[in-house]
Amino acid sequence: MKKILIIGDLGNSEKNLSDYLSDEYQVQLCTKQLDNIQAMTGILKPDLAILSHLEDPQDQPILDWFHEKHEKLPVLIIVGSKDAQQHKELFEKEQFSKLAPPITKTSVQNKCRQLLKTGKVSRYTSDKKKILIVDDTPVMLRNLKAMLENTYDVILATSGRQALGAIPQEQPDLVLLDYEMPEMNGHEVFETMLADEDMRHIPVVFLTSVSDRKAVFSILQSKPAGYILKPADQEKLLSTVQEVLNQ
Repeated sequence: MKKILIIGDLGNSEKNLSDYLSDEYQVQLCTKQLDNIQAMTGILKPDLAILSHLEDPQDQPILDWFHEKHEKLPVLIIVGSKDAQQHKELFEKEQFSKLAPPITKTSVQNKCRQLLKTGKVSRYTSDKKKILIVDDTPVMLRNLKAMLENTYDVILATSGRQALGAIPQEQPDLVLLDYEMPEMNGHEVFETMLADEDMRHIPVVFLTSVSDRKAVFSILQSKPAGYILKPADQEKLLSTVQEVLNQ
């Protein structure tokens, strides 16, 4: 069995990576301290190292060490959405590869299989952005899905709790979130996302049937990426989603 060393802060991101890969590979987590990495690399003798989130220049000594001491060891670097086009010089080196958001189970498995030449790369690939729609009304979900599915990959959730469970797995590019829901409303879901380091970067557009000025002001105080009044107009919906994604 091939061995993978995952290097990071040992938070949810690294645990998710481990969960994605542990069925196919022997996986070991390691903190970002260089002496720990050196020791663990010597013990494990990994076939692939994964650096979760590039934080140059703090991570430069790690990259330099791998290049100097283990030049033949492939290193996969998880980059943030803002860093995806940066570090061009680094990725000109054959040893280093990058994986940019959305970071999903399929994308991680495919990249590792490609680098390690193991297993079968999934045939399903999509350049479409992924939208998660959260609404407790089935009719509304169907209507919104029909408006978006020709342009985007669409995922559906019927409650706030279901949405929070789906986000780490699916890593959507945007969440369309019903503001008025039972048990856990949109504001509570949004606050939970903001408190999580792996979800806070995902833009949220609120869906609301409330149209009076005070209610809208209250919604905007949460500082979402935008809001759309229900029932949604397709042209308005598409333009708002595109505008937020372009930001």
